[in-house]
Amino acid sequence: MTTVEKIKYLTGITSQGIEKDLRPYQRLLPIIDQYFQAYQSSSDTALQQLSRELIKKAKTTKEVENLLPEAFALVKEVCRRQLDMIPYDVQLIGGMGLHRGKIIEMKTGEGKTLAAVMPVYLNALTQKGVHVLTFNDYLAKRDAEWMKPVYEFLGLSVGYIQQGMSATAKRNAYACDITYATAKEVGFDYLRQFMAYDKSEIVLRPFHFAIVDEADALMIDEARNPLVLAGNLNTPLIDYHEMATLITDLKKEEHYQLDEAKLNTFLTEKGQTLIEKKLNINDLYANENYDLLSAINLALHAKVFLTKDIDYVVLDGKVKLVDEFTGRIVEDRKWRNGLQTAVEAKEKLQLQSEGNILNAISLQHFLKKYPKLAGMTATAQSSAEEFLDFYELKIVVIPPNKTCIRVDHDDVVFATKPLKTQAILHEVKRVHATGQPILIGTLTVKESEELAILIKNEGINCQVLNAKNNEKEAQIVANAGKFGAVTISTNMAGRGTDIKLGGVDEAERKEVIKKGGLYVLGTNRHESKRIDLQLKGRAGRQGDVGESRFFVSFEDDLLKRYDFMEILPQKLHKKIDKTQPIAHGKILQHIDVTQHIIENRFMDMRRNLMEYTHIIELQRNVLQSEGRQLFLNDQYLKDYIDLIVEEVAATKLSEATLTKIKKVILFYYDKYWAALLSDLTAMRENIHFVRLGGQIPLREFRKISKELFDTFLKKIESDIEELIFKLIKNPALSLEEFGYNRPSSTWTYIINDNPYGNQLAVMLLQTGNIGFTADPISATLLFFKALWDKRKS
Repeated sequence: MTTVEKIKYLTGITSQGIEKDLRPYQRLLPIIDQYFQAYQSSSDTALQQLSRELIKKAKTTKEVENLLPEAFALVKEVCRRQLDMIPYDVQLIGGMGLHRGKIIEMKTGEGKTLAAVMPVYLNALTQKGVHVLTFNDYLAKRDAEWMKPVYEFLGLSVGYIQQGMSATAKRNAYACDITYATAKEVGFDYLRQFMAYDKSEIVLRPFHFAIVDEADALMIDEARNPLVLAGNLNTPLIDYHEMATLITDLKKEEHYQLDEAKLNTFLTEKGQTLIEKKLNINDLYANENYDLLSAINLALHAKVFLTKDIDYVVLDGKVKLVDEFTGRIVEDRKWRNGLQTAVEAKEKLQLQSEGNILNAISLQHFLKKYPKLAGMTATAQSSAEEFLDFYELKIVVIPPNKTCIRVDHDDVVFATKPLKTQAILHEVKRVHATGQPILIGTLTVKESEELAILIKNEGINCQVLNAKNNEKEAQIVANAGKFGAVTISTNMAGRGTDIKLGGVDEAERKEVIKKGGLYVLGTNRHESKRIDLQLKGRAGRQGDVGESRFFVSFEDDLLKRYDFMEILPQKLHKKIDKTQPIAHGKILQHIDVTQHIIENRFMDMRRNLMEYTHIIELQRNVLQSEGRQLFLNDQYLKDYIDLIVEEVAATKLSEATLTKIKKVILFYYDKYWAALLSDLTAMRENIHFVRLGGQIPLREFRKISKELFDTFLKKIESDIEELIFKLIKNPALSLEEFGYNRPSSTWTYIINDNPYGNQLAVMLLQTGNIGFTADPISATLLFFKALWDKRKS
């Protein structure tokens, strides 16, 4: 078996779901060109009239596919007039792939934003609304304003959504034919509408078609992180600041042990004794001390595994998470189950409560709400299997308009980090002396700042782009291709700004080309090869010259975390030179194989999470669909009441009583769904215990969740029936007398979901030196004990 075949076998990468035959798309190019040639001699008024005719046709035809050649040609001509840009054939093909519900792979700098305009226009002709879902607010606003002249010339309205907009402003933007927004903000608005009690609170209209920009980042990397709507602010019963102080003196191995690969921490007997002495308690593991034990474990986890300026930054008195794939702050993201609070306490900040989860949905399930979905990215092929399995979307690989001539050098590998850092500094000095611009990609904020200091100490000026200064992003990236520029960035995924050689100066561009174009230098391999490819892709755009080279050491976090030296065969250990770069081919191949295995492990985690969240999503759909019917359809509400109360027809009830009944019913649906969601979440975190009894966790989760759901349905039906009878007999009763108590405020955030689940469960079930098992009854009791403890806390 060849090395490539071994990698494919280990990682499950196949060509399934990848389209490389472009002939079905290319056949339309001559037809589009005929229309385009004809339109060039038409007046603006004639083109606008043609667009109005296409809108009329779109409303009467079953499939707008028939209008594709005319629509694409029309957009091509209007782009020429309004933007002074003519879409290339490869952009037209990319647009066709998007229209047909595919993920298109177009390399960095190939013009995905412009390619999307044609399918957006074609599908917006129905005036049912098209969403372009971007990576951040900046790109949503920029792209909407950039393409607005084209859409408005053609008689279509365009808007964009920004975080913090009023409900009225959002409603107006969503009412447009075309709306640019971040996927998460539309997802939050989707959750909010299910908690609405008044129609004025609803801002969305039914979904029609969405194009996801940076599709791999949003649909794959972010797939495991649920969007959350929270409320009911609670005050912690535990002093988390005291807990953070309490564990500061604990020493590794003496007081606690850890497994860096699986992110587990646990107290030793000596550590337990020390904590008990400090807290003046007899048994830390007694039931009455569960909350204390939980808080100590969280504080320990925050201390050991979460590092400031790597996993998070502190800005404006708040802990803000740094995205592992982009190196950017994710404003709305939080760790779950008290870990966020533990980190705030560690940093001696004011505690920001997570509140109660009122509603939640994963990005994956949210995006599948669109009847028609497509996406675009520069790196899709390595995720083809997931796109097909999770979204039933195939990938169309679009060739570059001009052949890529970038030179991708082999990795330079070292045994130690100091050697690697020394080599990086030497390489930066060597390349900078020629005037060739350098883009350095790092993994963390801390690394970017430390490297910047070292480079400046060498007398070289450099710009740093990381989670602390994202507001300067566009300016820093735009200047990264200037003569002599040195730019350090935590990650280039989703930056959305092209690096132009020489900036806007054509003379300087020629000089930079002579020097070899942009030189991309990666300081680490990433857990996903896609991120490495995105960094490389910043050089060599549109046929430009360019270079890329990665520097790697065996002491890099990635290789240490996944025990690369243990995976590496012993016979190759002897080939390692600890004073020079390592050039042995087999060692370099094993780094590639390790990266692929890690990618496959994360894919398995996402698939596992999808199985669990799918069950929860099915239940949410059942409940909230019923709730929305009662909310939006007055006749449905009356029929509902008539089924329960036979002696009093709903038509005889006053509007005030009907409104009161509706509000209380909706409140009960929301209240019980929040309770059920809490139980399901806790169950998912502790279901691993049943494996000790030889049971399959997912199967047990399905079984128990169905039982919980059936019990829930009976309970809500009984309670609603009782409240309707009470209100009919006593219409003057206030809503508060029925326990009606909506949250005074709600907020949204993204859970940084822990793919390993309950830490203790993982330690018990996945560590090889644990020498016991449990019978099925004991295992089940362990699970319910964990669930009960969770509910008490």
